[in-house]
Amino acid sequence: MKLIYKIEFNSTALYFKKLIDELIIEDNIKAFTKQYFGFILIIFDDDSEKIESFFITLEKKLPISMFISKSYVIDTFDENLEEIKDFNLKENFEILTPKNIKEILEDNYFDFLDNIIKLSKNEVIEYKNIKIFLPNKEILEELKINNEEIKLLICNSNKISNIVKVDNSDLALLCSIERPLVRLKLQDEYLNISNSKYIYTRLPNNKDMLLLSQVLSKQNIDYILYTTNEKELKAISNNDKNIIISDEKTLFPKYDFTLKKVFNTKEEYFNSFPNIYKSIISYESKENISTIGVYFSQSSKNSFVDINTSTGKEKRVIYVPEIDNSIDKVFEDISSIDENSKRLIDNFIKKYPDILNQKLSNLNSFGAIIEICTKVLGLNNIIEFEELALNSSYSNGVQIDMKINKVEDKNYLDYRKIIQSIMSYKIADVDNETLAYSFYEFLGEFIVEYSKEIARQIKTKNIVLCGDIFTNRLILNKVIKELSKNHNLILPKEYPLDYI
Repeated sequence: MKLIYKIEFNSTALYFKKLIDELIIEDNIKAFTKQYFGFILIIFDDDSEKIESFFITLEKKLPISMFISKSYVIDTFDENLEEIKDFNLKENFEILTPKNIKEILEDNYFDFLDNIIKLSKNEVIEYKNIKIFLPNKEILEELKINNEEIKLLICNSNKISNIVKVDNSDLALLCSIERPLVRLKLQDEYLNISNSKYIYTRLPNNKDMLLLSQVLSKQNIDYILYTTNEKELKAISNNDKNIIISDEKTLFPKYDFTLKKVFNTKEEYFNSFPNIYKSIISYESKENISTIGVYFSQSSKNSFVDINTSTGKEKRVIYVPEIDNSIDKVFEDISSIDENSKRLIDNFIKKYPDILNQKLSNLNSFGAIIEICTKVLGLNNIIEFEELALNSSYSNGVQIDMKINKVEDKNYLDYRKIIQSIMSYKIADVDNETLAYSFYEFLGEFIVEYSKEIARQIKTKNIVLCGDIFTNRLILNKVIKELSKNHNLILPKEYPLDYI
């Protein structure tokens, strides 16, 4: 019996194909694999019973991957397509299968008792390339002051839903062979274990973490907190699509099918393009197709809305201004709008005099706008601002003005109007949760409405979304829901959303 099974796979990496090849040999079935740009084929020529048995083997022994979308039987395929070449690239992460996880846990003795005693005494333990600790108010406060990100390692996977709120798509992402960090909301009884209600969470992703988790879980320690200087793989799941937030090493080295070139690092890849938007349309082979690029970033210097014409020329349509990192200068800009704005600033300073003592960091472009909103609300940082919005039960907020200001024939997002709106509501005692939620709601509205209008003007359906602002589920869900009805939304499949 001949059968062709197609697995949609959004990566040029060959490790998943090779795992299938190993299982083909192990099951002694007449089959082989081919990997192309965007999918893997398993081509069978054997008895139906053996094929059916092999699918059971796949279900039991093949781990899932964050790059898989769908899989199904097909009748035929284009044999003239170019196969992905094997450049013998070594993965920068440990591939954990059910078989080798079992071998690791059964065949290794790991003495960690002394360190467990230290953990119980609220000490921070250095283990491999991470620092681990149990929840402790003083440790959390010190890490907060040092601006260190706290992450959560689940030691007992059977207890994960007791600790964090996790749906099936998030769980599949956590369990994938790439083992990314996924931002999850803590269950109410565990809110005290972190400075935040949301925390990047992971399952053990290598031998060392497996052994650590095993020995801790045997001592009824179901989770451990940790910090690290390494930039780890982070991802988000949305509507059965997995989106890479950031990564330093898991994805690289990588063969880029479009450019026909091996890239050893993320920096090497992104430096090949003028911006993230251009890298995505290169990957999608849309350099000479009209597209819109929406790039909003909290961490990058420039945020923008661009168009790419059918001739490959990029044109900026909306600029996001760079802002002086001074509250005084920001208030001066807002006062310049009109007399009412000047009066608002004076009244706000009278009611909240401490605002003038607030220091702004050196965030760029859109990140600076969010930080100013955070300071106006009297919050500590952008994370706190975002979490207020994410925790909100509102479905409709108050209107935040997201408008365009034309300066020297260029369209700028008028950041003054945004902050003016926030200040007006704040001085009227509207609560912070409402204002944080409203900010993201109307940012999403701004992106949707201007994308629609630009798409209508240049007669395109293709809209590229990129930048770390789209890691916020409120914005991502709203934009996808509204724009996907009549447009072709494009998000990066194989590379991160942003430079971070």
